Amino acid sequence: MKHLLILATLAFSSTTFASTSGTLLLQGIVAKKLSITVSPETASAALDLTTSQTNLKVASVNEKSNSKSGYSVTISSSNHGNLKRADGPEVFAYTMKYGGSAVNLAAAGSSFSHTEAISVNVDKDLAISYTGATAESMVEGTYTDTLTLNISAI
Repeated sequence: MKHLLILATLAFSSTTFASTSGTLLLQGIVAKKLSITVSPETASAALDLTTSQTNLKVASVNEKSNSKSGYSVTISSSNHGNLKRADGPEVFAYTMKYGGSAVNLAAAGSSFSHTEAISVNVDKDLAISYTGATAESMVEGTYTDTLTLNISAI
């Protein structure tokens, strides 16, 4: 009986010290995600330099970002906006648009910034324009340029 009285006293005293409210912190974490995917069009590897082109789509670019400070896409050209003959100094000039906006490839390239804190998954076209030249006015060979597209958080 003594044990029963002690247990009853302990049970009663533990409930008298209970709080009338409590809190619970729920927390989730979303990691920063940035990616850029360049999907070339067939035309990009077989440009007809003898025929003028206006806004010829050469690639589709997918941008993904969830950066809270926004993001920037930078486009640069190895030959500063020229196709260069692989085994010689000759060049063939072209201009470019990214998502409809002009790209300056003459120097360090162009940056396109998005300063809002939003989650994006967007496709943009990469297009080039150039004035064709007759084969007789160019030195034969393969003319190339390498474009680099980078995405980074601001």
